[in-house]
Amino acid sequence: MRFSRPDIAALLLLASLPALAGDIAWEGGVTAVFQDSDDSRVESEATLSLDLFASLPRASGEWLVYIEGSTTPNADGVSSFYPTVNGDARSVLTRSGSGSIQVSEFNYTFALAEGRRSLMLGLIDPSAWLDRGRIANDENVHFLNGSFVNNATIEFPDYTLGAVYRRIANGAAPELTFILSGSDGILDMPDRSYQGLLDLTDQGRGVFAGFGAAWLQSEFSWRAGAWLRSDDHVHARDPTRTEMNYGAYGVFGWLSGPHAVNVRAGIANDNVSITSEFVAVAYQHQTRFGLAGAGLARTFIADGFRGDGVDHAWDAELFLRIPVLGGDGHITPSLQYVRNPGFDASGAAASSRALVAGLRFRWSFER
Repeated sequence: MRFSRPDIAALLLLASLPALAGDIAWEGGVTAVFQDSDDSRVESEATLSLDLFASLPRASGEWLVYIEGSTTPNADGVSSFYPTVNGDARSVLTRSGSGSIQVSEFNYTFALAEGRRSLMLGLIDPSAWLDRGRIANDENVHFLNGSFVNNATIEFPDYTLGAVYRRIANGAAPELTFILSGSDGILDMPDRSYQGLLDLTDQGRGVFAGFGAAWLQSEFSWRAGAWLRSDDHVHARDPTRTEMNYGAYGVFGWLSGPHAVNVRAGIANDNVSITSEFVAVAYQHQTRFGLAGAGLARTFIADGFRGDGVDHAWDAELFLRIPVLGGDGHITPSLQYVRNPGFDASGAAASSRALVAGLRFRWSFER
């Protein structure tokens, strides 16, 4: 469990934070995860990540900086063989595959129409603005399995340059979100560099565009939207052809007392998308011991991509989040079941199924 040489920009921003301490608001945390499985070929693995959000309000809006770090994943570890079981691993990698520290987001949000609308410009995370849920949206505090963090059919870019326009809900009028960004993010760059992000005319690059509408009530919430990526994708049945990838999604939420439910569903262009359909159901319940959660997700592989070891996938997770350190931290034992992930770090088909036991520790802070 180690970090490689950190990003210079991240170090400079970290060094500048004390000088702005009187003006900025910041929050973040440290997450440590240990996991082991019943697959004899897979080694147990410990990962560590850190997050720091810093915001600086201004009369016309707000600056936001998000600095993120993660350790180097074990090539024979659980997250390499079964990528969905640890949504916190591999968030920051160098071109050699080592963990590092980087500036993941750096943007400015303009407040428009007396705060009823906003426009964010800069380095953004598109996945933070579409397909959101109240209880299944953060691998640090809710479900650790990535299938309960985002919809598997949406081909989100990693952190990338773009814009987010939002209109908050007003009476019967829904909340609206529009996103336009590059099709490729930092992790998609061969050298994992910001310079690569700026080369918007590079061959094979395109745009990611997304739209979402949300109807939010105290107990119920509904979200629906559509998206597309204009960069070329090879056709599953004819490698001489390329198409855009696109799809649609929906999210339903219910919250009442100690109970909460989240349902996600989505579809994508099965000519070019490995994942053609997706559905996930998550449930959380506040108990006397802590927050308990249970989730089940089904990922459908497009017919053109199915083959030996690559088939429809199941993900399931049970967890109990126990508060510690006066509520600033929590310990979360979990048990996951994964079936037919279809690949591993060596390129061979992984075991068709595995049980993965895990223990997550999270410490959060804010000012």
